[in-house]
Amino acid sequence: MSRKKGQAIVEMALLFPFFLLIIVGGLIDFGFAFFNAITLQQIANDSAQYAAENRITSKEEIEAHIAKLKPGWWKNDIDFSGPEPLDLTSGGTVIRIPVSYESPAYTPFYQTMLSGIKGSPSIKLAALASYKIPQHVYTKLPGNKP
Repeated sequence: MSRKKGQAIVEMALLFPFFLLIIVGGLIDFGFAFFNAITLQQIANDSAQYAAENRITSKEEIEAHIAKLKPGWWKNDIDFSGPEPLDLTSGGTVIRIPVSYESPAYTPFYQTMLSGIKGSPSIKLAALASYKIPQHVYTKLPGNKP
């Protein structure tokens, strides 16, 4: 009877590090990926607003703005295919900014797993933001009452 209890403890001691690696590694990698997804969406939002408010449709100018917003610890480049102007039936134009980023996996287990599944040890993230080009801009002049 006591030998079976000892066997269970040994099996647990052998398998516990593997389960811990999966659980903790998953929390780390997917936590970073979720944080990077939120950051990428904010970059897309800010870039769309910048492009629309300044009436910029040049891919190079928007790419330069995106590069300024990219966090310093991101190793990979943000993929940007170019702005997509879209005319609205109600009038006006919307600028759409599609961006994507390969968020790297940090734990060796998930790097190996992702490499085996998709050929690269990273998680592909994508974001899309749209912003309408303002047709009228109202400013309050000093001394004027609304």
